[in-house]
Amino acid sequence: MKANLYNEVEQPMEPLDEHKLAVADEKPEKANAPRPTYYIVEYKPLVVATLIALAIFAVWAVVTYVIA
Repeated sequence: MKANLYNEVEQPMEPLDEHKLAVADEKPEKANAPRPTYYIVEYKPLVVATLIALAIFAVWAVVTYVIA
């Protein structure tokens, strides 16, 4: 039994015309600027983690001050 993951199909290819590639017939489309609503990082989890870290730091600072 033979397993095929893909079927290779030959496709015809045209020779490159450098003149067509170098000269534009029409105006290019405007680039879509990213919207300000697209954020890579969500800030809510960072705020929660920062507040937890700040609380731990405050407890550590108080304990260090009381012991010393």
